[in-house]
Amino acid sequence: METTLATSTKFATDPRHEILEHGLVVDELLASEPDAAVFGFNLACAYPFPEAAARAYRPIAERLGKLDPAVYVYPDSQTHITLVTFVNFSLHRRVDTGRVAQLQSLLTPVMELIQPLLKRPAFELILNPPVLTRKAAIIPIIDKTGAVASIRQTIRARLETNTPLHNELIQSGLNVPGIIHSTIMRFKSAPANLSQFVADFDTAASSMQPFPLTVNELLLTTETKPYMRQGEIVHRFPLA
Repeated sequence: METTLATSTKFATDPRHEILEHGLVVDELLASEPDAAVFGFNLACAYPFPEAAARAYRPIAERLGKLDPAVYVYPDSQTHITLVTFVNFSLHRRVDTGRVAQLQSLLTPVMELIQPLLKRPAFELILNPPVLTRKAAIIPIIDKTGAVASIRQTIRARLETNTPLHNELIQSGLNVPGIIHSTIMRFKSAPANLSQFVADFDTAASSMQPFPLTVNELLLTTETKPYMRQGEIVHRFPLA
């Protein structure tokens, strides 16, 4: 699986005609096994959103949650921003204990490899009103300092110097996202009235004002139920 990296702050959303013609994509796990045993781990921040950001997030989460029984909106206890996915949970569902142990054994070498790279200043992100794609609703995030792009690029370059570890992670779903965002809504089923849902989503999204979020630590997190329905911080990297 090829890793990707981009620094653009423009966020592509599916055209409305495409959403209305082809519908929204129902999430298989949320529809059938929302509490399935999985295993993945990531470098993240703002897990969960700090209280000041959570206060700004809760009103829009509440509005989105009332749009249709089909939606699953992340509670603020599960919100997060993924910087790098080292092991993708969606590739490791109901795996045996031996495989989980093998994946867990990658945590320490990853932590030791990235720790020297994360001695950097704290930075601020700006979270913007949510946008709709066929698969999810996301909060686009602006990073005026370029800190996230720098972190991603530095980690990817360092990983490529450790071929055995890099190869293992690629086979396990290594991914460097191309945008900075926080996914906040997925679909358990198809909305009853799609056109009305899209219109109501746009109305709700327009009610949210952008808000800042200060990142003063990065986190190595495990994911043992989908979409951080269950997760754990296994290491903290404080920023200056």
